[in-house]
Amino acid sequence: MQLRDKTGLDRHLLVAIAARARAYGALAIANDDIGNAPFCDGVHLGQDDVRGNSLTVLRERLAGKIFGLSCGTPAEACIAAAAGVDYVGVGPMFATATKSDAGGPIGAAGVRAVVRYAGAPVVAIGGITAARMPMVRETGAQMAAVSSALSGAPDPRAAATELVRAWA
Repeated sequence: MQLRDKTGLDRHLLVAIAARARAYGALAIANDDIGNAPFCDGVHLGQDDVRGNSLTVLRERLAGKIFGLSCGTPAEACIAAAAGVDYVGVGPMFATATKSDAGGPIGAAGVRAVVRYAGAPVVAIGGITAARMPMVRETGAQMAAVSSALSGAPDPRAAATELVRAWA
């Protein structure tokens, strides 16, 4: 589970959510702030979050933690892999309203290109629904991140079940 709050995650809340996630066998990954690493299982950073920092140094700072990085191009994925990230997030694969600064969709071809060069597991992100899951799988991505497919569903549990079924 990735915890994302652009206004800043409250550390006490982060610790409580991470504990709850672990109780269900899930990992808690904080978004955008390496300072949250001690309170969860890892951190996911975007390209803007790492500007001016060495990915290798960030990897060292995150020793023992999961380190995910958003990459939009094969070149960014190659650099991330060389630094030892644990996974690469790529997208948006489809148009999405969840993240206003996500940029335009890169489609299956864009995800496929990053998969080819990532050297780490790839998470496809953006506009993913159960109906689109077969197309996501065909790119070679090992995982799919969903937000609005769950949060916008009248029955999130049923939506999660359908997403898992569609992936399998």
